[in-house]
Amino acid sequence: MRLLGIMLPLLVSMSLLSGCNEKEKFIVYGSPENEEEVEAILKEHDFVDKTTVIQYDDSMLVAVQIKPWDKWKKAKFEKKLQKEFDEKYPNKDVLVSADYKIFYEANKIKKDKIEDNKLSDKIKELKELAKEES
Repeated sequence: MRLLGIMLPLLVSMSLLSGCNEKEKFIVYGSPENEEEVEAILKEHDFVDKTTVIQYDDSMLVAVQIKPWDKWKKAKFEKKLQKEFDEKYPNKDVLVSADYKIFYEANKIKKDKIEDNKLSDKIKELKELAKEES
């Protein structure tokens, strides 16, 4: 009985903590036209931890977070993904960024549910910010 009194709170707290770990890893915002293809490309790379993809007209912003133990290869992985997206979508203006600030701002766009008329300007702003960072 005493063992049950010790183990029950431990099991409850572990189950609560594991439930908090379930977060969206792949978020696509904007036009959902290529959602499955984009998600498939990103899921095949084990160095990708989380992503936010914003699509609008002929623009696509792919903000990725690299897994912590792969951070030192961030530029290499970013170039690899950029090349892959450019080959897959030659008619789209695609920007892949592994910079955390771009990832944060992309999630902020999704959270604030920015309207279509402002979305294009916001994507241009993030692309300029990404070019400054590199």
